[in-house]
Amino acid sequence: MNRLSRLLSVALLPVIVACSDDSDNNRQDPVEPPLPPVEETSPAQLRVTHASPDAPAVNVYVNGEVALEGVEYKQSSGLIEVEEPGTIEVEVRGILPDGSETTVIGPVDLTLEEGIRTDVVAYDSLFDETGDLNIKAKVLDPVEIEADITDVRVSVLHAAPQVGDVDIYVTSPEDEIGSGSPIDAGFGDAAGPVAIEPATDYRIRITPDGDSTVVYDSGTVNFPAGTELLLVAVENTLKVGNNPVNLLAVDAEGAGEVLDADTGAEVRVVHNSADTPPVDVLVDDAVVLDAVPFPAASAYDDLQAPAGMYNVVVAADADNSIAPIDADLTLEAGKSYTVIAIGSLADNTIEPLLRDDGRRNVATAAQVEVIHGSYLVAAAIPVDIYLTADGVIADADPAIAGLVYKESTGQVALSPGEYWVTVTAAGDKSVVAFDSGGPLALEGGVNYTIIARDPSPEEVEGDPLIRVSILTD
Repeated sequence: MNRLSRLLSVALLPVIVACSDDSDNNRQDPVEPPLPPVEETSPAQLRVTHASPDAPAVNVYVNGEVALEGVEYKQSSGLIEVEEPGTIEVEVRGILPDGSETTVIGPVDLTLEEGIRTDVVAYDSLFDETGDLNIKAKVLDPVEIEADITDVRVSVLHAAPQVGDVDIYVTSPEDEIGSGSPIDAGFGDAAGPVAIEPATDYRIRITPDGDSTVVYDSGTVNFPAGTELLLVAVENTLKVGNNPVNLLAVDAEGAGEVLDADTGAEVRVVHNSADTPPVDVLVDDAVVLDAVPFPAASAYDDLQAPAGMYNVVVAADADNSIAPIDADLTLEAGKSYTVIAIGSLADNTIEPLLRDDGRRNVATAAQVEVIHGSYLVAAAIPVDIYLTADGVIADADPAIAGLVYKESTGQVALSPGEYWVTVTAAGDKSVVAFDSGGPLALEGGVNYTIIARDPSPEEVEGDPLIRVSILTD
């Protein structure tokens, strides 16, 4: 039994009442009255889903105790059986970068009924335009639990705050969009369950209300007979493609995102080789980026392509036959990548560093990824990175320790605020490779990529040893 089930379960203690006769002459053994028949009860079912596009991971408390920990955006608890239904107190707390919590929903009372499935979905943006708490909890209409269903049943919830009223069509893959009746949904509205004739393969399309323009198309998806799904329309936080929404398919086990069928990948290119002149970027022999100078970076939407394998060449702008990078890269649907050209042209060490970027913005955090791309100090020193209020590191511990050349910290959540950045040789505070010279403001809801690099020929070499490029998203 999982933790939530234990918290929601209440033991029942039977009470047996016996009768006796105290007469000396007619004393008889006590006769116990027959017990009433035991009624079999069906457990309730509870499912909690995180669908707030910019909220952090959350902990879910039931009756004051942690029931679910670290539930991330687009995750679901799956169906949890509650043996003894009743009223419970539910509170949702967001996890802040420093590990502390802040209440974002509740506490609220929730009544679970025998033989009934209850879905609770956290949705909407965390804050509104004025900075006030805005996230909401949607309790869907209760659904009777049925043991054996032979059709496919679909419930929907419109949870994409940036999208207006929509029509949702669930059809066979080949059917025209007008062949079936849509499920109408405004933001925050839920509908269903709707029984659909089992056909195994389906196609889900979303249009603006009363409009035939398709803004989301799942392509062919498979739902076997007996499937019960909650389809949640969520904001496209992947930021890949033109579709404003994707679908979150929530079943008995958890949740998975169903991307638009045309979702491809996108690539941002960073020129991080200080001794290399401007370069062209060729994909499958076609120039897609022209004359990228050091230390410039392209935009994500400068290079978009369907998922698949591509030959990527970084070549000299003056002569494309000089190609220090020639590599085959596999791009996955829905992913955003950064390709960093690092190394030295003179030393023939230029190579691509491929990063899989997470682009969802979290309102309560500045999400920072630091990449060591400085070739000049690569062989000599890994680096420690200090984040302080005033640049004084004498008594400070590094926020990031021992970062080596070509290594990344991954995305680190920091509390929004001002940070003085100091980079030293690993384990030696006396060797300062970089000093920001003042605090850098890091904002909540922004993703930062900080790349350590060598100075350009126009910059003063050795003062400091390295420079940084800061990219935002």
